[in-house]
Amino acid sequence: MKRAKLILFFVLSGLLFNACNDDCDCNGQMLGQWEIADFVSVESSTYPKDDNYSPLIEFNRDSTYDLALDVNVCGGEYSLSSTDSISISSAGCTKICCDSEFSKKITTMLPRISTWSINGDELRLTVDGWGWINLNRVSK
Repeated sequence: MKRAKLILFFVLSGLLFNACNDDCDCNGQMLGQWEIADFVSVESSTYPKDDNYSPLIEFNRDSTYDLALDVNVCGGEYSLSSTDSISISSAGCTKICCDSEFSKKITTMLPRISTWSINGDELRLTVDGWGWINLNRVSK
């Protein structure tokens, strides 16, 4: 009986350990700096991206993010609750001047993002009922 309990304990511990590792691996995939390439929604043409500049977002190991817009810089927090679910806080930004309408729209959409997926060096952040934001990895 004791042997059966020990075996059950080790099996359950292994399953729990593997579940934790899956979440950590996903977080590791998100870490690093990403260029915000574009977004796809019915509003895409309303908020054109400046061809000379792409906003950058960096996901940090401590579950914070840094966002570099055209002029201003922002920061906030994010959390992953499953293999594809993400929650991003509203960005706290400096108010120097003159960010593009594209950058402003990205900033307002961050808290509405619900899921994410990575394919190689491409990250897609999805907003239910609106569309998605495409990002390209700059550095890890």
